[in-house]
Amino acid sequence: MSAPTHLSPGAIFAKDFRIVRPLRAGGMGAVYIAEQISTGKQRALKLMAAELVDKPEVRERFVREAKVAANIESDHVVETVTAGVDDATGAPYLVMELLRGEELADAVERCGPMPLGDVAEILSQVGHALEQAHAQGVVHRDLKPENIFLAASKRREVPFTAKILDFGIAKLVADGLQKTGTQPLGSPLFMSPEQTDRKGKIGPPTDVWALGLIAFYVLTGKSYWTEAEDGSLAGLLREICVDPIVFASARSKEKGIDGKLPVGFDAWFARCVDRDVDARFRDAGEAVRAFAELVQGAPMERKFVLKTSTIDPSSAVVATAALGSARTALLDSTGVAPLTRIGDGTGAAAAVVREPTGSIDFAPQKRGFGLYAVVGIAAVALGGGGIYLATRAPPSSPSAAGYASGAPQAQPLSSATADSGSRPATSAAGALPTPVAPTDAKCPAGMVYHPTGKTFIGSKTLPDYSGANVDGTRKVELSSFCLDVTEVTVRAYEACVQDATCERTPDDVNFKGLTADARKRKLYVGFCNARKPDRVDHPINCVSFDLAAAYCKSKNARLPTETEWEYAARGPVQHDYPWGDEAPDEKRLNAAGTEYQKWEQATGGGGKTMFEGDDGWSGTAPVGQYPAGKSGFGVYDLAGNVWEWTADQYGAHAAGEFKDPQGPATGTERVIRGGAFNGWDPAWANPAWRYRYAPGTYSHAVGFRCAADAIGEPRLK
Repeated sequence: MSAPTHLSPGAIFAKDFRIVRPLRAGGMGAVYIAEQISTGKQRALKLMAAELVDKPEVRERFVREAKVAANIESDHVVETVTAGVDDATGAPYLVMELLRGEELADAVERCGPMPLGDVAEILSQVGHALEQAHAQGVVHRDLKPENIFLAASKRREVPFTAKILDFGIAKLVADGLQKTGTQPLGSPLFMSPEQTDRKGKIGPPTDVWALGLIAFYVLTGKSYWTEAEDGSLAGLLREICVDPIVFASARSKEKGIDGKLPVGFDAWFARCVDRDVDARFRDAGEAVRAFAELVQGAPMERKFVLKTSTIDPSSAVVATAALGSARTALLDSTGVAPLTRIGDGTGAAAAVVREPTGSIDFAPQKRGFGLYAVVGIAAVALGGGGIYLATRAPPSSPSAAGYASGAPQAQPLSSATADSGSRPATSAAGALPTPVAPTDAKCPAGMVYHPTGKTFIGSKTLPDYSGANVDGTRKVELSSFCLDVTEVTVRAYEACVQDATCERTPDDVNFKGLTADARKRKLYVGFCNARKPDRVDHPINCVSFDLAAAYCKSKNARLPTETEWEYAARGPVQHDYPWGDEAPDEKRLNAAGTEYQKWEQATGGGGKTMFEGDDGWSGTAPVGQYPAGKSGFGVYDLAGNVWEWTADQYGAHAAGEFKDPQGPATGTERVIRGGAFNGWDPAWANPAWRYRYAPGTYSHAVGFRCAADAIGEPRLK
C-alpha cells in the first residue's frame, strides 16, 4: 500500500470524494478540486506528497495543520471539513471549503491602495480570526497579504469575506518549541525581529507586528521597508532589527505616497512594530479594536467588491501558488471575478486565468524576497556582527519606597537606606536603554507628534475626595503638538546647568503636607536624583515649576497644558490609562507594588499597593523602563515614576466646548498629572486625575516633560 503520486479526474478518493481536477502542487503535496459525493458540494482536497508519507515529523505537521485550523472558532479561518488517513492508500489528507476569490496581495497589486472603509473591514475580519487563535494559544507566524484571501461573501451587506490561510505553520505557544531552539518561521517582509532569533519570544504580538505592516501595505500599496524593492535580504533584516523605525507617514512620503494614512495611524503603527514584544498590542484583537477607535468618525469609503463571473468553471483554472507553499486551502478564482474597484469598468474575468493543458503551470509571482517561501533564520551577519534580540527581566527590587498619608507624596525606604547612601534601586545595570523618539519633521528631536484631535477632558467616575474636579463635561479640540517621549532626565537637566542656562535644583524638598520630622525630611531628600551618578537616566525631580518652565524655554519649548497632557495620555477615546483600559500592573508603570508593601509593613504601616507585583524599582526608575505602559501615541511614563508639572494654573473646569483651552489667568497652584513611583491608588494613574502644588514646591515625587507646537502646522482658530 503506497500513497498516490497523482489523482486523475473522476477518481474516487477516501470513498467520498470524486476528483474534478488538480489545482496546485507544492512541497507538502497536491491540492485538488473534488466533489464530496455525500453532499454534492465541491471541496478542496489536500493530499500529502507520497515521498513524505513515511516521515513522522511531516505527518505530524500535516495532522497538526488540520487540528489547529479546525479548532479556531471564526468564519474568517478556512473551514476544515474532515481529515484522516485513506484506508486504501495510507495517504494522510485534509478536506477544506473551496474558496472563490483572490488573495489580498493580488487585489492590491492590481488595483493599488485600498480605501479606508475596505481596510477597516479587512482588519476587523482578520482580527476576529487571529483573536480566536490567540485565545487558544495559537500564533500564525506567517501572516502576510498572500495568506489573506478575499472570498465571495455569503452576506448581502458585506462585499467580501476575508479568510486567513496557512495555519499549517502556526505555533502553539504552549508547546515549548522555543525551548528546543526550533527554527523560526516566517516571510521576510512581514517577519518580526524575534523571528530572526532561534530562541525569540514568539507569541500573539508576533502576529501584531505583521498586522501593522499589512495595514500600511493595503493603505499605501507599498511595503513599509525601503529594501522591499530590489534590495538585499541582509539589508532588509537590518531594517527590521537595527535601523530606526520611522513614522509610517514619513515612510509613506519617502515612497511618493501621501494622504493615504488616517490621522493617528503613526501611533497605532508604532505600537504594532515596536521591537520590544511587550510594548506591542498584546494580541490582534486589541490591535484591531484600537484601529477601529482610530478611524471612528473618519470617512469610510468602500470601493471594492467581488462579482460573480460568467466564466465557465470547467474551462479555466487559476494558478497563483508557488512551489513549496504549504497552504491549508484552495485558492480558486474560477467562476468569480477578482476583487474589483466599483465603477472602474473592469471585466468579470479572473486576474490570472490559464487554459488547462493537462498539467498546471506553477509560475510564482515575484513580490520581492521570495514572499511565498517559508524561511528560517538562526542568525544573520550584518557588518560582521549577528542580529539578536534580548529582553530584560525587571531587576530584583531592594527595599520598597514608601507613601505618606494624605496628599500624593513619597517616602523613602528607611533611615538606614538613606543615611548610608545606598539609595533605592538606582543602579542602571540591567536597565532598558533610554527610548529615542522617532524622527518627525513636525517635531523637535526627542518629541512625539500628536495630531489635531477632539476629546472630552475629565472623568465622571473618578473619586473626587481631594477636590480634583475631574468631571467629564469639558469638550475640547486641540491643535497638533509635540511632547517629549520621556520625562526630562537628570542627564539632560544637568547638561543645561553646566551650560549656565538652567538653575541648579535644590538638595532639599519642600511641599504641602511636608512633615516637621527632621529625620523623615532627610529621608525624602535621599530620593532627589540630581548629582547622583547612578541616576543620570532617571527623571529630574525635586524641581519647582519655575525651574521646569525655564528648562523647557531654554529648549525653545514649553510645559504642556494639562489638556494636551491628558489628551496625550488618554487619546481621543478617553482611556482609563495611557496603555488602554486594563488595570495597572508591575509591567506597565513604576508605582507602589509589593516592594512598597514590604517597606510599610516593616515600618508598622498597613502596606497599601496599587497592584500585587514588584515593578523592579523602589524609587524612581530610569525613564522608559515600562514599554507596555506606553501611550497610544508612543510616549513613556505618563503614569507613575514622577508626577509631572503642566503649564496650567489650577482651577475648576468650566463646562462647554473649547479650542486649545488654557488654565485660569491667575492662581496660587499649578496642575500636576500622572502619579508617581509611590502611589497606591489606581485613580492617580488615570490621566484624568488632577492634583496641584504651589509653583515653588520641589518634591521628590514631581518632575516634568516639555511640549512644543508642531512645526509648520497652524494653530486652531
